Order: sequence, then structure tokens, then C-alpha cells
Amino acid sequence: MGFYTEKRDQLIEKIKVLEKRIASDTAKKKSLEEKLKDATRLAMAEEYNCKPRELDEIISSEHLLLQKLRASGMSDAELLELCGVKTSDSTNSNVTTYSNTDSDEIRFYDDPDRDDD
Repeated sequence: MGFYTEKRDQLIEKIKVLEKRIASDTAKKKSLEEKLKDATRLAMAEEYNCKPRELDEIISSEHLLLQKLRASGMSDAELLELCGVKTSDSTNSNVTTYSNTDSDEIRFYDDPDRDDD
């Protein structure tokens, strides 16, 4: 066998090993992502002081309430001010920054389909 044929065979073998490792790492990553999703859901349930199976209903009802308030003409800034959160518009017209008393900052991108005018 020639030098380059051996080199090619070695490279093919290394590629196969790496492909197996990628497949294994991808499976491990998927498994960890599922565990993260479950842990996040449990953390949210803990935060809302409810059972995990009740979480969907709570999120849905809060989202529906928010949509109704927006439909009544209230802006996100007005809603947050009712909650005692200060608002300030960012230089980007699609981003509004919200700050609470703990100096935390939350940035929301405005819904492009919604008219606040």
C-alpha cells in the first residue's frame, strides 16, 4: 500500500470515530435538554406555588387576561406602571426597557403585529 492510501484510511477511520462521538454527544444533549425543560417547568410551578399540571392553566389564563387588557387599549407600559414597574423607551423603537425597584432590567420586543396607536 502507498503512503497516501494509508493516510486516507487513517483519516476515514478518524472521521468514523468522530461521527460516532457526535451521535453520542447529540443524544446526551437531547437528554439533558429534556431534563432542563422538566426542571424549568418544576421551577415555574414552585414559583407560582402550584402543581406542575396546573401550570398550563395558570399561564393560559394570565395570557388571556393580558390580551384582554391590551385589547381594551392599555399599552404594556401602562400595564407595568399599574404593577409599580418604571418604564423607559430604548433607542431602538422596537424595544422597551422595564426596571423594577430592585434595579433588575427586562427588555421586551414589541409585537410587530400589534398597533399601539
